Amino acid sequence: MADAPDSQWFARLAHDGGLIFFALRVEPDVVYEYISDAVADHLGVTADEARADAATVHDRVVPECHGVLAEALATEPGHSTAVELKWTHRNGRAVHTRCRMTARRRPDGSRILEGTVAETTELRDTETELRHSEQRHRLLAQNAWDVVWTMGLDGSITYVSPAVERVRGLTPREAMNQSLEEIHPPESAARVGAYFAELFAAIAEGTEPPVFRGELEYYREDASIMTGELQVIPHIDDGTVVEILGVTRDISDRKRFETELTRLAVTDPLTGLWNRRHTAELLAADVQHAQRHGQALSLLMIDIDNFKAINDTHGHQTGDRVLIEVARRLPENVRSTDLVGRWGGEEFVVLLRYCGLGDALAAAEKLRRQISDVAVPPSGSVTVSIGAAELAPGDDVSTWLARADAALYEAKRSGRNAVAG
Repeated sequence: MADAPDSQWFARLAHDGGLIFFALRVEPDVVYEYISDAVADHLGVTADEARADAATVHDRVVPECHGVLAEALATEPGHSTAVELKWTHRNGRAVHTRCRMTARRRPDGSRILEGTVAETTELRDTETELRHSEQRHRLLAQNAWDVVWTMGLDGSITYVSPAVERVRGLTPREAMNQSLEEIHPPESAARVGAYFAELFAAIAEGTEPPVFRGELEYYREDASIMTGELQVIPHIDDGTVVEILGVTRDISDRKRFETELTRLAVTDPLTGLWNRRHTAELLAADVQHAQRHGQALSLLMIDIDNFKAINDTHGHQTGDRVLIEVARRLPENVRSTDLVGRWGGEEFVVLLRYCGLGDALAAAEKLRRQISDVAVPPSGSVTVSIGAAELAPGDDVSTWLARADAALYEAKRSGRNAVAG
């Protein structure tokens, strides 16, 4: 009778629950002298079936692994081998295993393989999922519209996604090698530097690391400016920051769109001056500030003389050209600190900051003369009437405007092309 499995080896197998333990005689015939009951859990074949016919087990090996099994069964005495085998459970489930075995020659000349079979299906599934997950995330990072980047705890950039070339004109390698000052204009660089100082201090102290979300400016390769929306997230593993993850989205087009929407909301589309609503908001803010700090303010209300006649005689296109030309002359002849707005129709207002009534009347006279030189064919020369009013104690925007408007009508009653205050 053939030798039984070594008692010490068997004791070791019995200790390791969940494995398939076997002693397989391969010469002169192929017989399982011993196989543990775990074979039923892993392959759906009972130990009695396996001992009665080894083919009951070996036929469960999928065809692509037959060669691997044959090589393992041919292991020479004194040698060990480990192989990966895929099987089909009786219920049709795919089963992956790792088989370890050692061959020895018995005194009677028979050759026996003793070893274990460990199921690795769950491990392989996990590895496959991890591999797919890594590939998926790499594909996302490589093809994302946003720039994805990582930073080590030493402050070095360890990865920049290819999107950086689209938004900044730099290759990932070039972007990784840039300093903070080469990436951002001074104000943005200072904000980023302050955040990272706070972040690394928190890491050193073991406190909760802060995140960063905000809009920053970036230099493009051609020195133009890109506006980016940045989010920085510390990557924490088991309570420890292991790296820093950042995502930068190019919002330059959105910012330009927002700027244009803001401009359209506050400016007059024909003249480009502040519109009435925004002008009123600015006047209210200046009145509040002036009354709090005792600042002198004066207001000019300006009306184009005989504008209805210009429209009726020469058409609205000529009237528009007159409005545009007057609107151009007004800012050119006041200080950069003053405010010019279109109040409506042919009326404009000019806010003169730090200016009393006397100086306001002088400024109004200058404007009247400059505009009287305007000639807009075919209407000819253009004149304006101007009313001036200084902000008085107790005034609000309405009462102040009313006094400037009254002065304007006084100028018109005097014969137009005049200043009154």
